[in-house]
Amino acid sequence: MKLKEVTIENFRSIKSLDIPLDDLTVLIGENNIGKSTVLEAIRIALTRGYGAKRGWQFSEYDFHLDCAEATPQSAEPISIILHFAEKNQDEWPSAIIQQMNECIQLDNDGLYHIWLRVKGEYQQTTSSFEGKWIFLNEVGNELTKPKQSDVNMLSRFVPMFFLSALRDATQEFSQRGQFWSGFLKSIQVPEDKRQEIERMLMEVNSYVIDANDGLSEVSSKIAEAGKHIPLGSIDPVVLEAVPTRIFDMVGKIQVHLKSNNGAKLPIQRYGEGTQSLAVLMLFQAFAAISLNEIYTPESTPILALEEPEAHLHPSAIRSLGSLLVTLAGQLLVTSHSGDLVSRVPVTSLRRLYKINGDTRVGRIETGNFTPREIQAINYNIRLTRGHYLFSRCWLFVEGESDFHFMPLIFELMGFSQDDISFSVIEISQVIKKGEPLIKFAQSLGIQWFLMADGDAEGQSYVDRASQYCTNGEQPSVRTKLLNSIDIEHEFWNNGFDDFIRSKLTETQINRIKLNHNDPDEEIKQLIKSAIKKVGGKPAFAQEIMQEVENKGVASIPQVLKDVVNNVVQMAGG
Repeated sequence: MKLKEVTIENFRSIKSLDIPLDDLTVLIGENNIGKSTVLEAIRIALTRGYGAKRGWQFSEYDFHLDCAEATPQSAEPISIILHFAEKNQDEWPSAIIQQMNECIQLDNDGLYHIWLRVKGEYQQTTSSFEGKWIFLNEVGNELTKPKQSDVNMLSRFVPMFFLSALRDATQEFSQRGQFWSGFLKSIQVPEDKRQEIERMLMEVNSYVIDANDGLSEVSSKIAEAGKHIPLGSIDPVVLEAVPTRIFDMVGKIQVHLKSNNGAKLPIQRYGEGTQSLAVLMLFQAFAAISLNEIYTPESTPILALEEPEAHLHPSAIRSLGSLLVTLAGQLLVTSHSGDLVSRVPVTSLRRLYKINGDTRVGRIETGNFTPREIQAINYNIRLTRGHYLFSRCWLFVEGESDFHFMPLIFELMGFSQDDISFSVIEISQVIKKGEPLIKFAQSLGIQWFLMADGDAEGQSYVDRASQYCTNGEQPSVRTKLLNSIDIEHEFWNNGFDDFIRSKLTETQINRIKLNHNDPDEEIKQLIKSAIKKVGGKPAFAQEIMQEVENKGVASIPQVLKDVVNNVVQMAGG
C-alpha cells in the first residue's frame, strides 16, 4: 500500500500544498522552502498517531503564522491528509482489505482508497494544542466507524523510516544510535556459551595485564582512594584490557573498513563522505531488518531521506541516485544535488517554490510530454546540467555567442549568476526550437525568458515561445528580439564597430572590402574574421566585455540591458 498524495494546510512554513507522490519522489527547491516540512508532516501522521491518545499535543511552532500579529492560539488548524490508493485492481493484499475494512473506500473503477487526516488546533477548554487522527471518505467527510486501533494498524502496514540530513557516524554507530542500537540489542548468546566466552575473556585480560608489573602498582595506588571515599569493595580496582562480559563486548562493537594494504580503521576515522554513506547504508539495513522482524509481510515502508548526497563525491552521488531507483518500498528524498537528480527519472522530481508567499509544487506529468520531448529534456538538462533545476529563472538564448556573452553582461551590470539564481540555456540544437525546455520550465515553476536574434529565424523562436505565455501575458513579458541579426551585430551597431575592426589588420579589412560589395555582407565578414582572429566566440565575448569595462556599463546595448533586467526581476519574483 503506497502513498499517492499528501495535502498539507497551515503547517509550519506551508499555508496550503498538495503533492502527488510516486514510488520515488525527489523534492528539490531552495533552502527553507518546505521540503523537510513535507517529510515531517508525513512522519507526524504515521508515527505520532501510533498509540496516540486524545490529549496528544502539537507544538506551537507547528502552526503556520501568516502575519506578525498571528499567534499559534489564533492560527488556522493544521490539516495533514494522507491519501493511499491502488494503481491497479487487486493490488492491495487481502490482509489489508480485511483489517482496514472500516477505513477503505471503493471508487467507480474498483480501486481501493484510504484517506487519513491529522488535525491540530488549540483547545480553549484544555489550554493546549491537540491533535486528532481521523479517516475520511472520498468527499472529505469523517468516517465514524474506524477506531484509534485502525490508525495504529495503518502505521504498521505503512511504516515510515526517517534519516535526517544531520548524520554523525560517531553517534549513529554508538550503543545508543537510533539504528545501530537495534542490532546490538538483538544479539542473544545462550547462557552456557556466555559463561564459556566470559571465562576465556578473563584469561585473555589477565594475560595482558600481568605482562606489565607496573599495572599492579597502579591498581594498588588507585585502591588507596578507599581511605578517603567509600568504594564499596575490599578489592575495588579491576583493570580490563578487553571487555570481560558479553554485554560490554556487544556495546563496543565497531565497524571497521579495510584499506588497500589491508589495514583497518574504525568508520569514525574516515572522511565525512564515507561516514555519511555508511550511515545511509545502516539506515537501509535497519529498515530491511525491521520489516522482516517487526512488521507484516504486507507492509510497504516509506523511506524518507534528507539530502542523502551530503559530503559525497559527485561520482558517488550519481551512483547513489541510480541506487535509489532500485530500492524496495516508497522513497521520499530531499536533495540539493544536480548530480543526484541527473540519475533519477525526471518524472520523479517535485520542485517546491513560492509565489507571493504561497508554496507551490512543479512536476512533469508524463501525459503532457511526448517521449521525444522527455528525451530532449534529459539530454539537455537532467543528464548533463542537473544544477539548472535549482535556478529560479532560465534565460533561453538562440546561439553559442549569446551563451557566452550574457553571463558576462550580467556580471558587468552587477548581477552575479549565483546570487540572482539564473541559468543561460542555448536552444538552437533543441527540437521544436526549444519548446520542450520551455514546457519543462513552466511545469516545474521555473521562470523563463527568451532572447532571440532580430531576424526571421529569431521571430520564429519568439512565435513558438509565445504559445506558453499564460494568464493573459503579452509575449513581450517573456520574449525579446534583438534589434540586430545577432548579438555581435548588436554591439557593432552600438559603437563597437571600430573596436571589432581593430582586431584585424588593414590587409584583412581591405581584402574583405574588395570581396564584398554589399555593406551588410561586409560587416558580417568583418565580425566573422574578428571572431576567428581572437580565437573563437568565447574569447571574442571576453574581448568585447573588456572593452565594455573600459567604456562603462552604459555602453552595453539597451536591448541587452532590458533582457538582463527582465531576468533579474523574474528571478526575484
